Amino acid sequence: MRTFLTIQGLDENTIVIFQSDNGHSTEVRTLGGGGYCGDYRGGKFSLFEGGIRVPAIVSWIGHFPEGEVRNQIAMNVDWFPTIAELCNISTGGLELDGKNLLPLIKEGTLESPHDVLHFDFEKQWAVRYGDWKLISDAIDVLPNDKNKVLEGLYFTNLKKNPSESENLKDKYPAKGQRTFNA
Repeated sequence: MRTFLTIQGLDENTIVIFQSDNGHSTEVRTLGGGGYCGDYRGGKFSLFEGGIRVPAIVSWIGHFPEGEVRNQIAMNVDWFPTIAELCNISTGGLELDGKNLLPLIKEGTLESPHDVLHFDFEKQWAVRYGDWKLISDAIDVLPNDKNKVLEGLYFTNLKKNPSESENLKDKYPAKGQRTFNA
């Protein structure tokens, strides 16, 4: 694609964004899956980090920093207000879930524009507040479509346990109440 854009003289006038909509698949229809999420738990269909934490690549030659990495939290819904800003299109009067990522793209030391993130898929939902994450009825993705639902609440600290291997709901009940009822 890059070669085509360069040949056509469009490379400096084209914003390229590449991002998956979910983690790797373990489905039978994909011959057992594809991809790898490292130490993160979950995959496609799951609200564990392996299902929702996906990389993104954004490039605009001559306009964005090159070869830099950002680790701040963003969501796919952030692309709409970001692209609207880049195209000088007003979003005034619209109720947007996404945040403009342009300041973060240009300056990597800025904080994430999100204080709280909300996710839902089928009967499960999740809320992330800082390093803390609460999931209800989490789908634990297993090979060959043998997923299981972990009924009830699953509470974790992503900074201390990025693999989400331990449910902290009984260890920190007050923290969960205070964090997610605020």
